[in-house]
Order: sequence, then C-alpha cells, then structure tokens
Amino acid sequence: MTQGPFDLADYRERGFAVLRGVLDESECEEARLESDRLMWLCDADRETYGPRLELEVDHLTPEDRRHMDRVIRKIEPISDISDFFRQMAIRETITRPARAVFDDDVRLFEDKLNLKLPGGSPYPWHQDWPCCWRAQTDELITCFVYLDDADLTNGCLHVIPGSHQGRPIHPFKGNGHFEVDPSTVDASLAVPVPLAAGDMIVFDPYLLHFSDLNRGTVPRRAIIYTYYPARLGSVNQDRFPSLTDQIS
Repeated sequence: MTQGPFDLADYRERGFAVLRGVLDESECEEARLESDRLMWLCDADRETYGPRLELEVDHLTPEDRRHMDRVIRKIEPISDISDFFRQMAIRETITRPARAVFDDDVRLFEDKLNLKLPGGSPYPWHQDWPCCWRAQTDELITCFVYLDDADLTNGCLHVIPGSHQGRPIHPFKGNGHFEVDPSTVDASLAVPVPLAAGDMIVFDPYLLHFSDLNRGTVPRRAIIYTYYPARLGSVNQDRFPSLTDQIS
C-alpha cells in the first residue's frame, strides 16, 4: 500500500492524522517476531528487565485478572535492547510527519512496545504530556504504529478530535496522576480509529485519547515512538535504565 501525503493543516486542526501502510506485511511480520523475542527476553529475566516492564494485573479489575497475573502489558524503553526497533525509529516513513510538524529534524524522546494481548487492559482517557511528562518539553509528537490489525474488539485507539486546541490540561481522576477525570471529558465527541497492521496514527501530546480492553482473541501490538525537534538538543536522555553486567 502506498503511503499517502501528510496533511499538516488537518493535523494541526484535529490533533491527529492517519498514515496508511508505513510498514508492509513482511515488515509487520518481522516486527511481530521481534516483539515476541523481546517478550521472551524480558519474561525470562525479570530481575534485570523488570524496571522497564508494566504488567497487566496492575490495571485490570478483579474480574478481568484471571490468568493475567504475569502478562506483560508494556516494555519501555526498547531501542537499547532491540536493533530492529532502534533502526525503525529513524525510518523516513515514520519520522516524516514529525519533521513536518516541527519543520526540523527530529530526535527520539521516548519509545515503547504496547502489547495488549487478549484480555489486555484498557488505557483510560489521558493526555500524554500532562499525564506522563510535564517536566519535559511539550514540543512532541507521538507516532503509533500498529503491528496487528486494530479494531473495536481488540482495543483500537479512540480520540477526541480538536481536544488539543489551546493546550488544555484536564484534572486527574481522584488522587491519581494519569487518568483524566472522566467528568471533564465529553465522550460523545470520541471517534474510534480502527487501523490495519502497518498503519500509523500520529497525535499531539494534549490530545485526549484512550483504548479499551482487548476483548478479542488476537493481540493488538503497537510500537510507539515520540519525537521532539532536534533544535532542543538533548532531552529525556535518562529514559534508559542501567543494564547490569548480566546482559551479554
């Protein structure tokens, strides 16, 4: 599939854009195999890789936790343990929207592998910058590349178009520091963004978005790269945990 043009004006208005076919099917299969390798690597040595793992059990309701107690939800970062995903982070088809937004070359701010295997937990309504980074720059764009087909059954993203306008910061739910207070979100404005494996959605750090529980029988894996403009110099360079000498 040929990747279409990136509409910068539309991105600025809606806060997100979809680009089809940034990976072809053979590249998706390579990425899925590398995802499996990383899952095995991290699962086999949780003492070493534990600091970069997030587990499903911490995010599921009691009734959804059955058989999910040791299932990995997210691996972050990954580019220091995966040459495949490190090289993917600099691909022109993936970085092109970010370079257009910033009118500059880009550097990698954050990288992670979201797994959302069958039974995998939802990510509640949130905004990436207020909920995750605050102390860092908000000159950011996230490039979210699906490795599997993503639909309403297995937990595709939902977004509220235009919710980034004016850079609002929604209050958190209760005493939390991630989930946006749902009473401040007009969920009637939300639109699902189902995409095929190899497609990419890019979005602004203030855009309201969430993904639901994976109620299906197939994974909804995605590689997620967040970029910032190169003119800012070194930003968030301490995101990689120290690796022990046990790693060859």
